[in-house]
Amino acid sequence: MMSDTKDPAEHPLSSAANDGVEAFKRLNKAVYEGQKPPAGAYAFFHHNSHAMTALQDCNRILKRLFSGRALLTKLSHEERRFMPQDWPAGTPLPEEVSKVINRSQDATEFMKLDFESLYVFGGVLLDQWALLAIAIGNIECPKQHPFRELVDVLDENRNTVLSPLWTAIKNDALWLYYQLRFYRNRFVVHANRPWQRGTTRSVYGNDFNLFTPTPPGWLDDEALDAEIKSLMHLAPDRIRNARDDYWEKARPKVLFDMIPQFEKADRERISRLFGRKGGSTPDFATIGRRLLRMISEGTEHLTSIAEANLTTIDLGRPHSTSDEMWNRRQREERKG
Repeated sequence: MMSDTKDPAEHPLSSAANDGVEAFKRLNKAVYEGQKPPAGAYAFFHHNSHAMTALQDCNRILKRLFSGRALLTKLSHEERRFMPQDWPAGTPLPEEVSKVINRSQDATEFMKLDFESLYVFGGVLLDQWALLAIAIGNIECPKQHPFRELVDVLDENRNTVLSPLWTAIKNDALWLYYQLRFYRNRFVVHANRPWQRGTTRSVYGNDFNLFTPTPPGWLDDEALDAEIKSLMHLAPDRIRNARDDYWEKARPKVLFDMIPQFEKADRERISRLFGRKGGSTPDFATIGRRLLRMISEGTEHLTSIAEANLTTIDLGRPHSTSDEMWNRRQREERKG
């Protein structure tokens, strides 16, 4: 029922989202008051507004996800309470049990949809935020894939005005680069090959994951497993030293989860392998927490950098300011 999924006023990450909104406001104020540009449609201030809107959209999605997860736990308790003991196999379940199961399946699909939406709108947020960083750092790049381009520049060039930013956000930025941006592109938006699309969760906990493995037989499983084993020297000791048939040795997820600590060449190998094998995402709360933390803390650093480099910020000047448009209109009216 719709009342079961009504968004609560707050959720565990509300304060982090609010911190991000306030950080965007401070950044906007610092740049506007520092430069005092003539009135007009400057790209920087529009990107700041778009980023704030995307952040608020992610916050709304997270509200629904936390609410939906609470509903799934509630329904699991109801199913257990209503389920008869020693019910004969092959006999239809009582109507009240079937209703709970159907509601649980529906709630799961809503959560899957919302989680995938978090990947999409989280990507929008990262790109809009990156355009602000690119402007403040006055970085020359195509701006076709802003977050990817920004991460590539900062990861390869430590001698920019944005170096303090990279030092602060590197781990979260690289993690989101692969966990959010790569996963969104490979498994959510551009699913151009067979995948088994599902979800996983504990019965009564707070976790909920997307699970997208490769169907058995679609690829050469033995060759794929050999590639995974070739990367196991990068895994933690507990996995390297485990017996050969230990399940995590057959999955690249453990390496994908710790991907920021590797050099770029290894990161790319791990992501390509995960992109072929597939697997489980982190739970939605982990993705939300790291996304909101990077946005909030990163924007605070951008504000400090902007205040120290006001004259070099690329505001993205419009073709015509408001005064220029008004003067042109006045001249045309006098001619007429």
